[in-house]
Amino acid sequence: MAAAIIARHPSLDCVLIAGDITNFGDVKSARAVIDALFSDGKRRCVFLVAGNCDPLSVRTFFKAEGLETEGYERDLPFASIVGVGGGLRRAGLTSFERTESELNKALTAQLSPLLAKDRKKPVIVLTHTPPYGTNADRHGEMHVGSKEFAKAMVEYGPDVWICGHIHESRCVSLEDGTLVINPGPCSCGSHAILELNESPDEKRLVRASLFR
Repeated sequence: MAAAIIARHPSLDCVLIAGDITNFGDVKSARAVIDALFSDGKRRCVFLVAGNCDPLSVRTFFKAEGLETEGYERDLPFASIVGVGGGLRRAGLTSFERTESELNKALTAQLSPLLAKDRKKPVIVLTHTPPYGTNADRHGEMHVGSKEFAKAMVEYGPDVWICGHIHESRCVSLEDGTLVINPGPCSCGSHAILELNESPDEKRLVRASLFR
């Protein structure tokens, strides 16, 4: 499905993935997904965070390939990107779960020094777990995202927050001044396109749209 999405949008400059690249799969499965993003032969940047269903071997592969965003500020011509992987800990049954405190520590360590600088480019936060209380974290009638992420979104005010994890909460939603995007599962063809204006003198965010 990733190759089909790339074929549909051949002008893509960068692909950001919000985790669960595999469903408890192995490195071979992960590599197949990444290779599909270059199936048209075009050079483009690909960055990601691991999801709660990505095993340790897969996460190690992502880091070795330079794809992992967590712990590495990605300073690109059109944006600065920071990320935090893993799902909010529930029953402890999946491969990569973290407490609220762990999620907050990982994000604050990256966002705080970045936003202390003069912001000349959009700041994009890429997480697997969505912020609590947004249109991106609804599971039935409940909100199941991270409350620490919700606090950080209000405190730091990044321009864009891209997340996943909750498949049924696809959205493009302006939440407290931050554009929150949950594109939904790629395995079903769901994805989102974010367009940015590279000129610092003009409106930085052009638009974001959901596709399926």
